[in-house]
Amino acid sequence: MVELYHFWSSMCSVRVRMALGEKGVEWVSRYVDLFNFEQLQPAYLAINPDGVVPTLRHGGVAIRDSLVINEYIDQAFDGPSLRPAGALAQARMREFNRMCDDSFAPIVKLTLVKYILPKLRRRWGDEALRDHAGKRPSRFLQDMHGRALRGEIDEQELAACGQEIEALLDKVDAWLAAAEFPAGADGQRWIVGSFSLADICLAPYLYRLHVLGAGRYWSETTRPRLANWYGQLSHRPAFKAAVEWPDETGGGYAEVGLSAAQ
Repeated sequence: MVELYHFWSSMCSVRVRMALGEKGVEWVSRYVDLFNFEQLQPAYLAINPDGVVPTLRHGGVAIRDSLVINEYIDQAFDGPSLRPAGALAQARMREFNRMCDDSFAPIVKLTLVKYILPKLRRRWGDEALRDHAGKRPSRFLQDMHGRALRGEIDEQELAACGQEIEALLDKVDAWLAAAEFPAGADGQRWIVGSFSLADICLAPYLYRLHVLGAGRYWSETTRPRLANWYGQLSHRPAFKAAVEWPDETGGGYAEVGLSAAQ
């Protein structure tokens, strides 16, 4: 049995749902309501001591961290390979994935201030939120959530996040222009030539920017290669299924004035 402990809007959960979809793997949903802090309950911490989603369980054995999970999915199950052919291309894929995870923290910060904190405040008072923030096993999340609650992440810092995102997307756009991995016979150009775990790694970050109203970061005139990549991606059934998983507790993005359809 394949079980996925996940949350509807978690970017890392989106990443794993997409990989499962691309491979055609049937799985059982184990929904973890992050806005009710189910990720901090002892039963879940026994599965994932970091208190984060997603966690994959295959045959009762837990696999954690979305990048590790996706490599496991690709190797453990039949279906189209999500790794490019050749050692160099696979090295480039892992290099790109590390860049994504190391460098896209500004999107996480924007998400916290513009989406997560407004939703949490609809359900909890600040005192309860401070208590829950202090219980997070991750010092990084403790500090970031604590700063957000205290109002220490101001508009100036958010503006700096926007500048960092611009610089990072410039790197991605340049990557898509590299001669090392040209477009395929179908005219489609992916991160390392063929569609791979690198594209799945990037997908939820770009979708989150789209939801936050930051589609201005790419267009036919602004980073057109990135715009073309996102256009290709958005037509993949596995991407659609991954990002359209419903908010099982209600509200969705619209609850805080955001729309996935913008």
